[in-house]
Amino acid sequence: MFHDLSLTISQPGDPASWRLRRLAQRQTARKRQARFFPPGLPLVAGLDYCGSCHTATAFSGDFFDFRSPARDRLDVLVGDVSGSEIGAAILKSGIQAFLRGLATRGSGPIQGDVEELSRLVYDLAPDDSRATLFYARLDSRSGELSYVSAGHEPPLLFRGETSRAQRLDRTGTVLGLSGHAVYSLRRVYMEPGDVLVAFTDGVTEARDTLGREWGENGIHEVFRRCRAARSSELVVEILESASRFANPLVPVDDRTVVVVRLRDTMRRTLHDEESAGLALTAA
Repeated sequence: MFHDLSLTISQPGDPASWRLRRLAQRQTARKRQARFFPPGLPLVAGLDYCGSCHTATAFSGDFFDFRSPARDRLDVLVGDVSGSEIGAAILKSGIQAFLRGLATRGSGPIQGDVEELSRLVYDLAPDDSRATLFYARLDSRSGELSYVSAGHEPPLLFRGETSRAQRLDRTGTVLGLSGHAVYSLRRVYMEPGDVLVAFTDGVTEARDTLGREWGENGIHEVFRRCRAARSSELVVEILESASRFANPLVPVDDRTVVVVRLRDTMRRTLHDEESAGLALTAA
């Protein structure tokens, strides 16, 4: 496609030429943006998990990532950077570089990593940008889920086969608000069948033609309908339900959803290979 564009003949200042260049730039930006999402799912014993991001523009502020420092442990990261398109893209690049660097150097306590990141954002972020982050570490053997939420939308932890959910509230302010921000670490325990749903505000703040928000109730409703579904199916249904609810004439924010299900220990071995093959999308 880019080869075809290069053959287009136009005079300097031609609006058609400008539009084609703009289109090529945005396509390049989207390809580069795909690097902000994990290329695959590491195999983690006992977990069925997936994530997806529907970007609103070529310069998305949303991101998510998965890391598996051990066969029975999963790190889950969901973030949202706001501000001008270019400023947000630059800030997101810096945050992602820091977080992925943790995998190379070895991450320490979660709250220490988040506090270090917050100081970095404070030093580097443009004045019109802000960033939130949910950073969780799940031990699939013990079910321990430890997390820090830096001003992020509270994820929902659905318990077993019911529609009851526990909100994982914020444990500190947005990243970079202060050069001395302190974050607390919280722990909860997941039982087999529990499902963690983490998301960005573009999901819950989707509005219909009357200005009503889809909200957390929308996620609850999807879970009631699809609570036995695989993580990949839940991700798709949440994103599609929010899109169907939203007023198509209103500008769309980025929408990101991550779902992690702790499977029954008796069924883990049978499904581990299926988890490894789940697709991640960034459309």
